[in-house]
Amino acid sequence: MPRVALLVGMALLVAMVTAALREWTSRVRDRMNVLRRSSALRTLDERERAALATLRVLTGCLHDDQVRMLTGAFTAGARSANYPVCDGQLAGIPVLMPRQAWPHLADRNDAEVVMGRHWAVVVRLNGFEVATLRRPAAAHVLGERLETPAEVAMRRGPGMRPAALPITTLALWAAVDLSGVPALLMLVIAGGAAWLAWPRRRGPATAQRVLQLQGQLQAYRKHSDGGPVWLLGADRRVQLPWEWADARAFSQRRSMRLEVRADDGAVLGAGPGWCLARDRQRFPPSGGSWQLAWLGLLLLLLLAGWLGDLRWLPVAGVLAAWHALRCILAIRQSLRRNAARTADIAQRANPGH
Repeated sequence: MPRVALLVGMALLVAMVTAALREWTSRVRDRMNVLRRSSALRTLDERERAALATLRVLTGCLHDDQVRMLTGAFTAGARSANYPVCDGQLAGIPVLMPRQAWPHLADRNDAEVVMGRHWAVVVRLNGFEVATLRRPAAAHVLGERLETPAEVAMRRGPGMRPAALPITTLALWAAVDLSGVPALLMLVIAGGAAWLAWPRRRGPATAQRVLQLQGQLQAYRKHSDGGPVWLLGADRRVQLPWEWADARAFSQRRSMRLEVRADDGAVLGAGPGWCLARDRQRFPPSGGSWQLAWLGLLLLLLLAGWLGDLRWLPVAGVLAAWHALRCILAIRQSLRRNAARTADIAQRANPGH
């Protein structure tokens, strides 16, 4: 009886929290709609639009060009010293603003905003104007090319992983010998192995456009424990390869020339000596995580076989020992590869200008 009462109490608590969240969301949406229907003061000018380029790229907030008045108290604010955008609620409406606007907040605030889908974006606040902000120049497109065959193969990833075939076969074999929950577990293991082995193709097989861009590279962190967000210039978000992200050459805020895939912003090159496809060929992945995944599935098979005394146990045991050995060798290879790659990157010239 106490257990039933606890479950009922938890269910009521979840229902109350859900209802409160829905009520809060509905009120915010109503305030946003009222502000959206209010009369516009003016139209956003080109200087203000250009000044908000970094905010748009970092947050993905697309806004209109109709400037409206918003007055009220600022609450629930959050800012970071290493991130150029702040957020909070102004008069109960979620707002985004440049970090430089934060010192201008007061008990009562008069702001001019433009409307996005989920946010209002501050253009002016108590005398502060985004048009006065100093900002880096936009990234310049110097040219373009198509992906090389190596870059296409790198983007699309490997094909079917044959190591999953014997594991799937053993799991299906075991499911025939078992019944009930153990048989269902074997089917889940077989399905998991097949899902892991299935190729995950990313994008079309044809070569995609690669832009050659020039601009100032900057890294921003919204949270100290989060990964950096990279901007080239004021309006181009890029993604450095994880192998290069900690390189000293990219930690300096300066102008550089990068080769960026147009579709997803992935950086593929940065001048002489900086070619991602060549790095992946010289320092290939060890596959240790995959060996660990196969070993985990085989250990589940062995556990079920030990409980059921099944005849395929020796086969699963040999496969588990083989993948355990492969996992140890892959870890050693990974350590050597990382050391060699770090030493190689440290000797390279700075990315191209």
